[in-house]
Amino acid sequence: MNKKIYIVEDEPLIADTIVLALSKEGYDVCGITDNAKEALYDIDDLKPDLILLDINISGGIDGIELAKKINTKFHIPFIYLTSLTDKKTINSVKETNPSGFLCKPFNEAGLRSNIEIALYKYKQKKEDKKLIENSFFIKNRGELIKVKKEDINYIEAYDNYSKLICSKNKFLLSFTLKKIEEKLGDKNFIRIHRSYIINIHKIDSLYDGYIFIDNKKLPIGKSFKEQLMNSISLL
Repeated sequence: MNKKIYIVEDEPLIADTIVLALSKEGYDVCGITDNAKEALYDIDDLKPDLILLDINISGGIDGIELAKKINTKFHIPFIYLTSLTDKKTINSVKETNPSGFLCKPFNEAGLRSNIEIALYKYKQKKEDKKLIENSFFIKNRGELIKVKKEDINYIEAYDNYSKLICSKNKFLLSFTLKKIEEKLGDKNFIRIHRSYIINIHKIDSLYDGYIFIDNKKLPIGKSFKEQLMNSISLL
């Protein structure tokens, strides 16, 4: 699927040149405007992958102020495309953390390079964030150990503590099962019993009111059975 690019540009001739250049590279121009207010509506509706942003635009605010709103509301990468290169403008631009900056008149090679780098950096940032979200650190005898969620088989209540059972390791945590459930905040981990939370991807089988994970037999509480059955895929 082609990447969607939205253009905010106040000069029609330059906008047409950008569209032609992007079309050659296989990008999909999903919208064009010279108005900041219209841009905000369009970005919310069209969900572009990247925005090319002029600074001198209409709509009550300039491109720099629009960039701040994009950062706050949408978190979509953007590249400035402008003829303004004075020190004051550059200092203001830096505060918005753009993914690129191109001076007019631009060339197609510079435009292509800026876009490719911006999209690549954004993809890496998303992957890094996902990696962080899929793991956490726990304290174990004074050491901080990284645990990947995908390695967790199940968690068992143990008085006011909990046992974290992984594929290769076990850990005792100073949290109740309820607190761990809140901290995980992951739909792949569900309660099957007042004493157990399981990773649904680790289920080997279900039989006669029990779940089997890595040769461990875990009871299914009656009040949790419906949620469990709704969380697994059946043919």
